[in-house]
Amino acid sequence: MKQSFGWRILVIGILLAVLLNAVPVGTVKAALTSYEIFTLQIHLPEGARIDYLRLYFYDSNPGADSNAWITTYDGAGNTDDIVLVSSSGSGGYGQSLSAYINHVVDNATYTYVLNWRPFELDARMRLMGMRVAYLPAGGATYEYLHVAGCTFTPRSSTMEWDYPGSGGVYATGWNHFLPFLRK
Repeated sequence: MKQSFGWRILVIGILLAVLLNAVPVGTVKAALTSYEIFTLQIHLPEGARIDYLRLYFYDSNPGADSNAWITTYDGAGNTDDIVLVSSSGSGGYGQSLSAYINHVVDNATYTYVLNWRPFELDARMRLMGMRVAYLPAGGATYEYLHVAGCTFTPRSSTMEWDYPGSGGVYATGWNHFLPFLRK
């Protein structure tokens, strides 16, 4: 009886440690440097036409904005930023729509990456998500790729990241687990 009680306390302690140290699911905060770039590779159907990028954000800083864009990589070291959209400070939660893009997806030649760069290092600037509007080849109605902000990772990260399938956790370090691992 005493042994099962000890296991319950251990499990509850670990769950509390994880819950108290996790960043809220659904957002990425600018937690590294104010010029850190967060990225996510995306996969769109071959021949689809990308028309718009929509940025969902929280930006309550009147002096700084954040930028989102799509970059193509050709495998030979060449890149092309095909669209840019910015947040607008001081309003809190918001969304911005890019200009019309008109880019045809060519997966044999390019890799496509979503990027987000905050220009302020505090909780007043957050990525809530992005949405790519595209027309499938031969299609007549838009389809959308929705991406949650929590799935982006820092481009210069040296940490291993994992997506558990039910949202994401932005890992800033493992120091908060050390007291449990040492016992």
